[in-house]
This record gives sequence, C-alpha cells and structure tokens, in this order.
Amino acid sequence: MKYTLQRELLEAYYSDPEAHDASGREENEAIENSELSYHGQPVKMLYLPKAFTEDGLAIVRSAGETMWQILVKVMRRYIECPEYRALFGFSEELEELILNLPGYDCLLPLCRLDIFWNEKSGDFAFCEFNADGASAMNENRVMGQLFARSKICRNLKDTYEIEEFELFDSWVRTFLAICRQDLRLNIRLRDVTREKPIQKNIFGQPEDVISSEDYDPASLPNVAIVDFLENAINLNEFDRFVQAFRRAGCQARIAEIRDLSYDGEKLYTRDGMRVDAIYRRAVTSDIMDHREEIGDFISAVRDKKVTLVGDFVTQIVHDKILFRILHQEETMSFLTAEENLFIMRHVPFTAILGPIHANRDDIRRRFKEWIIKPEDSYGAEGIFYSGNMKQEDWEKTLDACCGQGYIIQEYIEPYRTLNADYSKTSYEGNDYQEQALGQKSPYMHSFANMTGLYLYGGRLAGIYSRLSPVNIISVEGDEHEMVSVLVRPREKEK
Repeated sequence: MKYTLQRELLEAYYSDPEAHDASGREENEAIENSELSYHGQPVKMLYLPKAFTEDGLAIVRSAGETMWQILVKVMRRYIECPEYRALFGFSEELEELILNLPGYDCLLPLCRLDIFWNEKSGDFAFCEFNADGASAMNENRVMGQLFARSKICRNLKDTYEIEEFELFDSWVRTFLAICRQDLRLNIRLRDVTREKPIQKNIFGQPEDVISSEDYDPASLPNVAIVDFLENAINLNEFDRFVQAFRRAGCQARIAEIRDLSYDGEKLYTRDGMRVDAIYRRAVTSDIMDHREEIGDFISAVRDKKVTLVGDFVTQIVHDKILFRILHQEETMSFLTAEENLFIMRHVPFTAILGPIHANRDDIRRRFKEWIIKPEDSYGAEGIFYSGNMKQEDWEKTLDACCGQGYIIQEYIEPYRTLNADYSKTSYEGNDYQEQALGQKSPYMHSFANMTGLYLYGGRLAGIYSRLSPVNIISVEGDEHEMVSVLVRPREKEK
C-alpha cells in the first residue's frame, strides 16, 4: 500500500534535474522574500512536497482523531477527580484557572499533535502535543502558493489531482460554532429556510458550512487574537486569522495581552474595541510567568466576562508530563482496552527526570536511546538527545537536569527521506547523510521527518511537515519545512 508519493517525486525530479533545479532555486528566492520568517529568518522550504495518498491520509487522520478523543477523556477525568488531578502537580493558581471552565462543551478546540510517522510502514509515535499556542498554519498556505508554480507540481498534475489544506476559514467556522455554545454570547442564526447542498471537505466528511450569511450579523462576537506579541513567531499569521474572522462578519483585532483593559463588565483592546471572545495564542507558561502584568485579562476570564478559546483547561494536554501519566494505572483504569493498546503502541515511555531515573543503569549506559525535554516549553527548546553526545557528556547532562523540571523519554528514530534543498544550509560534517550518498544531485540530502496534525474541534483539519538534516527537528537543528498536499489519481478519459 502506498502512503505518499516519495518514490514518484524522486523519479520525476531525476527525469529532468536541471529544469527542477532551476525551479527550486526560483522557489527558494521567493520564500526568502515572502512573509514567512521565524524570528526574522526566512523558513527553509524543501522542493519536493509531502504528497499524501488517501490511504496515507487515512492513517494520520485516525492517529490524530483517536488521540484527541483520549486527551478529552483525560481532561474530563482531571476536572472530576481531585486524586487524578494531583498527578499533574500544577500550582494552586494554575489549577484554579484550569477548573474555571468555559461556557462551551469542546474542551480541546484546537491542537497540533506531532508524530514521527514511518510513511513506508504506516507506523507512528507521538512526539508532542501542542494546544492553544500551536502555530505555522500560514506556512502551508504560502508554501502552497509557491509550490503551485513549480515544475514538480506541474509534473504531478499530469497524473494527480492536488488538494491543499485550508486552515484559516475552517478554524473560524469551528471557533464560531464553539462560541455559539456559550449562551452568554447569544450568537444567533438567521431564519434560513432555503435548502443548502451537503458539501464535503478535503477528507470526504460532511462540512458545516455555516458562514456569515447564515449568522445574524448583529450577534457575531468581537474577536481578539491574544499573545505576548514579542513571542509571536510571525504576526503575518495572526493577520491572516484576523482577515478570516472579518470575512465571517466579525470585528477582529490582534491584541497585546498586557494592553487589555477590564472595567468589571467588559474587556477592551487598547484601541477601545469591546472583546467578546478571545482566540488565545499566548501559551500558559508565558501567562503564568507574567501574570502580574496581565491582571485585567485574568480577571475578565475568571469573572466569565469573555469567552476564552481555548480555555486554561487545555494546559492539561500541553504539559509534557502527560506522556508519563498516559502510561499510569490511574489513566489506564478509565480508558478502553483499545485506547490503552493505542497508547502502549504509539506513546513513548516517559518519566520525570529525578534521581531514580537519572541513576538507572539502562538510561546512563544505553545512552543513545533517550531524550531529555523540559516539562513545559515550546519551540523545541532545551532538548538534549543522548545520541548527539559522548558518554561522559550524557551523564553530566543527566545530573544537571535531574530534579530541574525535565522529563526523560524513550527516543524514537525519525523516518528519513530524500529531498532537494536550495537554501544556504551547510551539510559539511553532517553524520546523517549516508542515505544521500550516490545521489546524482548536489542538492539532494537526507532529512528526518515530523508530521504535525492540526485538529479543529476534534477533526483533522490539516498537516504541517517539518524536517531536519539531523535527528532533532527544531530551529536549533536547522529545521526545514515542506508543503503538505493530498493527491488523488486523475480519472482516465474515456
């Protein structure tokens, strides 16, 4: 069974490498001058796309949606059971915010679940759960525009229909549907009696097509996209969401979280817009670190004078300690046998890095099999992989991180694929390029793959593909990206 078009893409590239190289260099120049950047540096886009077949998409969709259902069960257990709650070890103040539940039912409105996916065997393992701060929706949009002009796309179109993942208007539809559950907002539909055709989305699912035409425009909420703006990777993405909210008929603003003001009844942006609903991009760890600076925001949320999407309850998912808790008896006891088997197969062993595990002989000696991560962070910061270290350096790192808020996790070897890279990446001294040896192109290199699954309201909405020449996929690891698309064979003309 074929899950991606990796082999066909390589064959297409080698059928005319000079023409593809010219197209790739043109694409790279365009990405360097585009709106995509990470802290001021342009993203590095690879030439060949991640082209999912319907069979491949079915696997990753099932992976994401199954895990979403498990995560929501965990969240409900946390809310209902003080003994289970204690496993997470959250501070009293954070626990209070988590238990101040929203006025809607969907506990996990938006998340990106990152997996290591072997696109040859179909097997996968979860790497990270990202909740409200999940980003990079704009990358696929811009890369898709550039990909559409490339020679490799023209080659694909001869045989396949190509569909991209749309992540902006689809989020706004999900956001408004969730807000509509909060009766305090009083969002109303028009009295629509006309019959509407049933439409299907890219995944073949019936699509909720409620739009600005179906809502009473006077009842739509004013929406603020909120973050500590100095931490925002790229404000162009926020602006794309603002445009999508406005297309739906909402007033919308990007708001610095410190500048929000609260009068005891209403929350306002700095320019005076009343805020009815918030799309929260500020991650919880930043909020807790700066809580003295954002008292108005926190007070409005506590008083339930604003609808927060997603609510602080999503921190249950975002904290990496959840990987350990998923394997514990306290979790296994309320999950089904199928869900427990799913976790055993697809969630790597994880433990708090305390003296017990820091001194385990198999962790200290079998040092190429483990990875250390901060319990609560984002952007792949502070990660240590034993395989990149000498034995003595690994043991020193274990000792330094022991008891300092880190987890130790079973290392999953990423699946590697070949791709053409026209960026200014240096591969000199790179130990991971054996797969690329003998390739008849100086641009062809080997990359470790990570597949990010966006879920909106529990349904797969799109895919974000990140890669690295080394096995740690992060900005520090020279992260690259590639456009993700769905391909379907064209029907042959009769």
